Amino acid sequence: MHHTRQHPHGGPRRTAVTAAAAAAAAALILLPAGSAQAAGGASSAPAAAKAAAGCSAVSTVGRYCGYHAGTAWAQRGSTGAHVREIQALINETTRFPQASGKRLAVDGIYGPATETAVEWFQWYYIGVSASDGIVGPQTWEELRYGKR
Repeated sequence: MHHTRQHPHGGPRRTAVTAAAAAAAAALILLPAGSAQAAGGASSAPAAAKAAAGCSAVSTVGRYCGYHAGTAWAQRGSTGAHVREIQALINETTRFPQASGKRLAVDGIYGPATETAVEWFQWYYIGVSASDGIVGPQTWEELRYGKR
């Protein structure tokens, strides 16, 4: 399966989507609401292994790092798989590690370091007016589908 997006320098860019990545995203989307993973609890070994392998493009999700396929709101004090996904996306798909000289801990805790990284991401990729440190719909859209 391939997903075509507009490349920032002109023509279309084709990104291969593996069947395994698509299946992993589908499995996360289909988890029952009361399950530990859906609530942001401990992740399974396959999800952790997938996340450790890096982020990939999934046609129904966008960029996906293996922790959370949704777009749950996050801000300082938030915890869980959605925060791990934000941390991994910033580490693996942005210039933050080069710009700051460090990588975020992918620990699922939205503390001061994650807030600073999100504010930087919003400033760099969206614009200064969006730099509030809160991951809502606009920030998720840019994390998942934005130009790099």
